[in-house]
Amino acid sequence: MFPTAARATVAGVLLACLAWALPARAQLDYAELSRLPPFPEEFEALDDPGRLLWLRSALAKASSPAEVYRLKRVLFSELYYAGQEETASEICVESPPLREDLFYRQQCILVTAADFATAQQQLAALVHDARQSGRDAAAAQILSDMAWEQSKQGDIAAAFESYETALSIAPADDLELLSTLMMDTATNYIVNGDETYVRRGIELLARSREQNEQALRNPGPDLDAALLRDNILLTHFNTGIAYALHLFDYAKALSSFEQVNQAESPYLASSLTFSALSAAELGQYKRARRFLERVEAEGSSYFSERPVVKGYLGCYQQLTRRHWDAAQPLSNCLSLDPETTIEVQLDVYRRLTEIDDPAIQLAGLKALKSLFFERLEPQLRGRGSSAASNTELVRLQRESDLKSVVLRQQEDLQREREEANTQRQNFFIALTILLLTLALLIASQLRQKKRLAEQFERMSVRDALTQLGNRRLLEQQIDRELAHVARARRTDPGTALGIFVFDIDHFKRINDTYGHRAGDEVLVELARRVGLATRESDLLVRWGGEEFVFVARVDGEARIRQLAQRIVRAVNGEPFAVSGHPPLQVTCTVGAVQFPFIDTDNLQVWTRLVSLADAALYHGKSLGRNGWVIVSNRSVDSLEGIDRVLGQPLSDAVAAGAVSVQTSFDEPTVQAFTPLPQ
Repeated sequence: MFPTAARATVAGVLLACLAWALPARAQLDYAELSRLPPFPEEFEALDDPGRLLWLRSALAKASSPAEVYRLKRVLFSELYYAGQEETASEICVESPPLREDLFYRQQCILVTAADFATAQQQLAALVHDARQSGRDAAAAQILSDMAWEQSKQGDIAAAFESYETALSIAPADDLELLSTLMMDTATNYIVNGDETYVRRGIELLARSREQNEQALRNPGPDLDAALLRDNILLTHFNTGIAYALHLFDYAKALSSFEQVNQAESPYLASSLTFSALSAAELGQYKRARRFLERVEAEGSSYFSERPVVKGYLGCYQQLTRRHWDAAQPLSNCLSLDPETTIEVQLDVYRRLTEIDDPAIQLAGLKALKSLFFERLEPQLRGRGSSAASNTELVRLQRESDLKSVVLRQQEDLQREREEANTQRQNFFIALTILLLTLALLIASQLRQKKRLAEQFERMSVRDALTQLGNRRLLEQQIDRELAHVARARRTDPGTALGIFVFDIDHFKRINDTYGHRAGDEVLVELARRVGLATRESDLLVRWGGEEFVFVARVDGEARIRQLAQRIVRAVNGEPFAVSGHPPLQVTCTVGAVQFPFIDTDNLQVWTRLVSLADAALYHGKSLGRNGWVIVSNRSVDSLEGIDRVLGQPLSDAVAAGAVSVQTSFDEPTVQAFTPLPQ
């Protein structure tokens, strides 16, 4: 409270304002964080337990508040993603996140809140802060995460509201975020809503499809065309499900499913099955039979490893045949897997109660009763508790609003009495000027902290010297590339990834002869040259020391040879300018391998392929350097087989017939290496 008019002085009020403006404890300055050196390369190379040991050891020796904060923040992330949430929550209490550190704040809320109602209030405040700082994409992502949890807790109405708010604030140019939000929102509308919300879900699917189609018509450099086409098919399929299982408009359902039936996709077996059901419901029995024949001929492979899906699709196929064959058994419908979604169980059991057979009707009613008491009633009770909790929150808010009104009235009365005092009027003028000045200073600091927060986030995945990505960036993004290849190979078996490992020949000699500063300049220039020789959509990272890893989408080994040659030429094409020394002739050696190397769904094989490319690099060193070596598979058929190749010299694996190699050393070298002075 400010002092009363009888005791107030300008100096006293100024001191009170300054005391209010300062936090209770000294806050960290993001500028200090940006000046911290990056973590050593050895940290990036450690496995998860090794990173935890390294961070705790570094914390024991750290002295500056900025370094302690950074180490605890990274330690929290490692524990959080390792599933050790209780230990991670202790770090949030010891080292609370800074206001601008939005996603650290979100994670701390999730692990420290006493219950979801408390977490929900804190997440709402976090969304507000994100929007106030102009980070709408982050605010939309936090809202999407909160909506998922609200739906899981049974508060469907709140989930709908959160999804709609997220859609309204998501940046228009963030296609991936918008598409995800629209899909999730539409799914919740269709599964949990009444007819109005089901139709709203269909509209959202249409908008998502239109955006994906527009992106395909105007492709950008980083466009994932296969993913966009898959999203388009999924919107058609989900629209068909909405019409078939919720609105019972089978003609429109057929129209949507036909878009899926014309393409190869993971949804083909399901789409053909529901097409058959829709045709049978319309009395088009010949058409329904043709759909079922296509399921048997083309679609069985799509759910061979998904027994739950296979079970309920078999049920719908039996229900379809029942339209023209009254003796068709419904064994699949009477033995649905408990993991079958409630949406499907409700629809199937409802259809069983409509069949003109007392025994089947009774079985359907019993199944509905069991589903209600075991699954639906607990959810309804949960929703009731959630609604009561929300009502209590509203009551408390209204109570708080009433108190605020009374306080404002008292303040207005006090201000009217004080307006007669000229000295008080002058004081308020001075106070207003001061507050405006403070507001400008605070706004300036907030903008600076926002920029520094974004810079701090970028630093964790960037190499400080070359400005390329580091090992952690590759670990974050390689799964996206591997998944793209896995999807694309369903329609184009020639799609692959080239994985290249290359380093500078005789780099230690450069450091020893000209000094580490010259070596750093060589690394920076090499990164620049190779970056210009590759595409922006490729992954180029500094793996450690003078070693680099390059991952690119290719259409066969011929393309891998071209890229390997391009890297070699980019490096040895002209001498490197080094400060204070004559130009240096620098060369590199490249090892490469193709993914997929073996027929496996294990995407984590990429770490072994990096090691195999590294073995090819060192084989190239033994052949004379300044060239490339590509390893191809001849008889390896498992991860253990790759490990056996890695456990011996590459030349031995070639002699044993496990792999073969192609090299540039079988041809004239691109440019001879000029030895450095001894």
